[in-house]
Amino acid sequence: MVIHDAARFVTNALARLDILARPGVRTLALPMVILYVTSRCNSRCISCGWWRAEGGAELTLEEIRSLLLPELRALRTRRVVFSGGEPLLRDEVYELARLFRAQGMAVELLTNGLNLERDAEQVAEQFASVTVSLDGHTPALYQLIRGVDGLEAVERGVARLRRLRPQLPIRARCVLQRHNYRYLPELMDQAATMGMAQISFLAADLRGEAYGRAPGDQLRDLLLDEEQVRELAQIVEHTIRSRRKEFESHRLAESAQKLRRLPRYYAAQLGLGAFPPVACNAPWVSAVIEADGAVRPCFFHRSVGNLRDVPLRRILAEEMVAFRAGLDVRTNPVCACCVCSLKGGRWTLL
Repeated sequence: MVIHDAARFVTNALARLDILARPGVRTLALPMVILYVTSRCNSRCISCGWWRAEGGAELTLEEIRSLLLPELRALRTRRVVFSGGEPLLRDEVYELARLFRAQGMAVELLTNGLNLERDAEQVAEQFASVTVSLDGHTPALYQLIRGVDGLEAVERGVARLRRLRPQLPIRARCVLQRHNYRYLPELMDQAATMGMAQISFLAADLRGEAYGRAPGDQLRDLLLDEEQVRELAQIVEHTIRSRRKEFESHRLAESAQKLRRLPRYYAAQLGLGAFPPVACNAPWVSAVIEADGAVRPCFFHRSVGNLRDVPLRRILAEEMVAFRAGLDVRTNPVCACCVCSLKGGRWTLL
């Protein structure tokens, strides 16, 4: 599942944008959007349910061309991040990329990497950066977490992509949870061995409706117990002490402070302390557009409209404004236990 691995990636992108977040304001410009190109996926991740989706309700190529592209052009969008599901499963993914690029927009890819070897030439040509899900450093651990025997395919795909376009930024993304938390250093080493420019880590989100999941999915199996939380805290502190070069070179995306949020988050899930404080303006600075046209303020809040019913600029000017006006990220239950806590710098709002 690519969306679950996307949240930390967006943090870095938002930090470079021009943001001014005020409650109840209307968006005049939207420099970046996250577009779920498809809801289908060829992984079977234990933290996700997109692999069940059949993709029947997805926006067509013509709908994206007529309903979305003119809106983003009017909103002066500069970056479009392809997510999903797995974007490379969509037949028209490269035609979509060319559509946005023709308007001067940079297109970035979040992928599980399983089809990178097959599609490396087109990926190298069409995308400004690639972020690959990497939850296991051995074939067995990868298969346990992502449900398919795919690590070697991902390694081959990344290697071919690097040969074709050596300067293309390729990053790894890891959701750290019960099955892989002990291997944080090894995952860093695996990303470096594969030639990734960076790796970032995110805790597992446990909210039921996110990422195509269904009621009854055993998400709490991803939690750490009390002893494991203490062990993770020790691993984090050892990483901070022993991996100074990775922090300084930004091969590890997180700062020491943000890395320490991981054990604090899992401790809070057990009632052993408060969740890490949230300083987030994602609902003011981000628009997530799902494969069926639904528009979300962020990855985790419910949609506020649909492109098939209402133009994006109207959603941003009306429904999104109303949503923002009633949101206090310090007290909202969705925000309080957020795993990513996006914080941008400045944006263009009225």
